Amino acid sequence: MSHTSNPKSIEEFLFVIQGGKEVGLVIAKDDEEFASFAKVMEGFDFKRSENIAGLFKSPKTYFVITGDVDKDVYDFIVQYPTGQVEIFDKKLMRSQTLSPDYKNSAIVLLVDKDNLNKIQEKGFDLLSSTGPAFQA
Repeated sequence: MSHTSNPKSIEEFLFVIQGGKEVGLVIAKDDEEFASFAKVMEGFDFKRSENIAGLFKSPKTYFVITGDVDKDVYDFIVQYPTGQVEIFDKKLMRSQTLSPDYKNSAIVLLVDKDNLNKIQEKGFDLLSSTGPAFQA
């Protein structure tokens, strides 16, 4: 259940999202703000993940959402609050089930407004599937 959170800055948002049971969403208005948000997240020890399985490799991770996002990402967002996430490993050709460590982790999706609109048009309702959201 998404809502725009009250934090006045990305820094406050990153503090609030830690330990949450939902995936956070950060929405940038343009490329400049996108780069700025990514830099701030990395300054807060968030590691960029290149794939869904990588979201569990560091306690604080973020994933960049583009307009060509696939169903695996959406499935991850929906499953994360349940306590078990099934991820299909395309290299090993098998799925594995992982359990989030809510107490010690934070996962944030970073997207710009244009890509968010493209994703929504494809039928992936990120706004209602993610947890707290932030946009400046």
